[in-house]
Amino acid sequence: MNADPIDLLLEQPAFDTPPDANFAEATAYCVRVLQDRFPRYREFLDVRSSDPIPAIFLPILKSYPFALPPDMAITRTLTSSGTTGKPSLTPLDERSWDYRVRAMRQSYAALGLLDGDATALCFLMDPTTTQMAGSVVIDAVLRSVSQVKAVHYLARMTPSGPQFLAEEAPALFTQAIARGPVVLVGYPALITAMMDGMAKLGRTSLPLPGGSRILTGGGWKSFLPGLALDRSEFRTKAAEFFGISPDSIRDMYGLSECPAVFVECEYRSYHVPLWCRAEAVDPETMQPELDGRLGLLQLTCPLTLSYPLVKILTTDTAKIGRGCACGRSAPFIIPKGRVTAARFETCAMKIGEAVRY
Repeated sequence: MNADPIDLLLEQPAFDTPPDANFAEATAYCVRVLQDRFPRYREFLDVRSSDPIPAIFLPILKSYPFALPPDMAITRTLTSSGTTGKPSLTPLDERSWDYRVRAMRQSYAALGLLDGDATALCFLMDPTTTQMAGSVVIDAVLRSVSQVKAVHYLARMTPSGPQFLAEEAPALFTQAIARGPVVLVGYPALITAMMDGMAKLGRTSLPLPGGSRILTGGGWKSFLPGLALDRSEFRTKAAEFFGISPDSIRDMYGLSECPAVFVECEYRSYHVPLWCRAEAVDPETMQPELDGRLGLLQLTCPLTLSYPLVKILTTDTAKIGRGCACGRSAPFIIPKGRVTAARFETCAMKIGEAVRY
């Protein structure tokens, strides 16, 4: 029996192995599976035959989704936060779900974020109350790692919107600190809200045990209207409040549609794991920009077999860098913000036209 090429890809070191044939084999395999499962995707590839694997522009896909095969068993449908527009829906079968969790876990482990025993306190929506990708996937990763001894949530989704569990937070922190190192995971806006709230009550610090760390992701402008956070200011403030080194605070960047997560290294670079290719492309020509030049972020990641997301063009702007001081050979993404689709009424907007049906 032939080995699964995606399994082989995920078995390699996340950031230190140079590109090889495994990525091409996994991508070709993923495309074949998607063609068999989605006749419309096969037609899309035929229409765009000048490009071996054409990208699908995400705003088009949100408006004109592919019909799911009736015989495909979808076990989870992840959503984006929807804070910048219509939420994305990503249907996953069991294999695609497993690939996604493994990929995130390996990225965390390769950067030392899962070293040592710890209790996780999550400033995320409790996954029992939401299907937001940030909550559901991170929860699965944390619960699959033996070093994480317990996982607790400090927010939940309610019919009226997100709710921070302010009354439960003090007891959860006290219990977690008593057990040893703590990992705070989640939206920096919620962490900031907690620090500000405690400061108003006269508590200007909450030292965490040695070995504690903070892993932020998203939410820089979400959930708290009018709050805009600067990453470097947040890092300084959180380091002082929780009594940890700024180097113990890492941010992660990603999209619900892409299984790859990009996590900061020690030098603040969002490295691209081996199972993903990231490009900054010119929206007029669709050609990759030179390293260090701004373009629309395009991602190729062959880990989703349940929906045609193998290659996507986003509305995020970014630059691609190489040669990080950390010594990892993987390139890294320099995110520069999100733009509205209206700014790109060019040929880039027409990439997804073939999925309109």
